Amino acid sequence: MIRMRLIQTTLPVALAGMMVACAPADNDGVYVGYVEAEYIYVAAPQAGWLQSLEVREGDEIGVGDLLFQLDQDQQKASYAEAAGRAAQADAQARDIATGARADEIAALEAQLEEAKARHTQAKAEMDRWLPLVEEGNASLARGDQVTADHKAAQARVKAAQEAIEVAKLAGRDAAQDAAAAASASAKAALDEADWRLGQRSIHAQVSGRVEEIHQRKGEFIRAGAPVVAILPRGNLKIRFFVPQADLMSVSVGAPVEISPDGADVPLDAVISHIASEAEFTPPVIYSAGSREKLVFLVEARLADSGLLRPGLPVDVFVP
Repeated sequence: MIRMRLIQTTLPVALAGMMVACAPADNDGVYVGYVEAEYIYVAAPQAGWLQSLEVREGDEIGVGDLLFQLDQDQQKASYAEAAGRAAQADAQARDIATGARADEIAALEAQLEEAKARHTQAKAEMDRWLPLVEEGNASLARGDQVTADHKAAQARVKAAQEAIEVAKLAGRDAAQDAAAAASASAKAALDEADWRLGQRSIHAQVSGRVEEIHQRKGEFIRAGAPVVAILPRGNLKIRFFVPQADLMSVSVGAPVEISPDGADVPLDAVISHIASEAEFTPPVIYSAGSREKLVFLVEARLADSGLLRPGLPVDVFVP
């Protein structure tokens, strides 16, 4: 009987407590949420040894600041090789496009003068022997010989003249096109080598505060593995859960007030997201009415995060 009376006495009290906890009206538009951060994780685009770490946790950084560097020996060697190949291809292209050098043309001109001298001598011999052949004082064979020598001398003069003209010309169009293509390809390889070398020094793409260092100097970094976590200003948001009964009282774009513990003045925020599907109340939730069955996740963006930190519980007032 005593046990029965105890149950009868305590049961209404417990039920009353549950009803108070579950009643959305008791919140008066106030929900308990928490601060969540959207970090920027900076990873190494290539694998390598972490040679230097230029920032520490808590540092304020700006766009372009050096964060960390990987070893560069292999990339520097590849760049030097690519630079040599590019210089070689460019020199070959210019050589084909400009024709022979001045000293080469001078040598050909000397050969032309020699050919002209031999032609003059051959003509003189022919002029001297042909009359004798016609008079019968020399054999026909001798006449044929001096005539052939004269024609050969003429051919050598013509060949020397044409050699000089060809030497002054640039290479054929097809050869020039091939040389230009080889030069362009070598320059592209040089640009790629330069890019790969640049990827060994990682600079910040956003400004903010360094929150975490995931890797330390001397460690081998895998490509894509985060090294530094940055929290940009404005990347804090408030997350809270609204019972399904109160869902119609919130809307995207609506203003809310955020009151963290110890703050004299609430912070302004705007609802930026409302979950499209309901979920059951999480096992651990910053909510005075944590016994509601169905809730919707709501996120709000802060106009100024001030001194808020990720994970900090806050009160959210929805007018």
